[in-house]
Parts: sequence; structure tokens; C-alpha cells
Amino acid sequence: MRTLLAGLLIGLSTLHAAISPDHIRRLQEEAAEALVIKADRVEVKTTLGKDGRQLDVQVTASVQSVLRSKAGHKPGEVVKIAYTIIQTVIPMPGPGQPKVLEKGETVRAYLNHTADRQTLGLAAYGHSFQQP
Repeated sequence: MRTLLAGLLIGLSTLHAAISPDHIRRLQEEAAEALVIKADRVEVKTTLGKDGRQLDVQVTASVQSVLRSKAGHKPGEVVKIAYTIIQTVIPMPGPGQPKVLEKGETVRAYLNHTADRQTLGLAAYGHSFQQP
């Protein structure tokens, strides 16, 4: 009985609620900005907690090409992107976490404007960055 209960608990702790591909596609299509960017500068601030850590990521990137842009971004412009990654000891259900971009990495980015209008945030959770 203990073995069954332990197996059940371990199995449940590894479950992740995935977002349907249709929902991800809709988030990407509704993103205000769909840009191909190159990460020129990446800063990560790590905050440790008792159940994991939080990574606050700040990216300065140059726009390589524009798929669409409500703000009128053009190739060659520099944009700032800010997002947070929560890494817990026991994975939490929900959408996938984004990755930390590496300096020099080029990705297709689905982004929305933040309240301050100075930075961009992720539009499609862990699916906001795709290979171009």
C-alpha cells in the first residue's frame, strides 16, 4: 500500500497542465509584436526562496526583421524585454516556462507591451520564443 501511495504521489508531482497548441497559436497570433530579434545583452537576477528560485530576466535586443508590429518597430531598432521565470523544487502545473535567452541568440519573439510602455513582455508564456 505504501508503494502504491508513493508511486501515486510521485506521478502526480510530475504532471504539468499543458496549454493546448490552439491556445498557444492564438496567443502568438494576438501578440502585439512578432519580431525576429537578436539578444545583444542579457541580465539575470536570481532570487532564492525556500521552494525554488525566481529569475528576473532583462534583455536588450536588436530587431532583425518584423513579422508584425503594432508599435511600428523596424529592423535595426533596439527593444527591451523583461520577463520572470519561476523554478520550483516541485514543478507547478501550468504553462511552460520561457527560457533564458543567451547573448547573441536569434529568435522569433511574440511580445506584448508592458504597462510602462518602455519594455516588452512575453505574449505566449514558454512559447514566446521560437527558432526563426
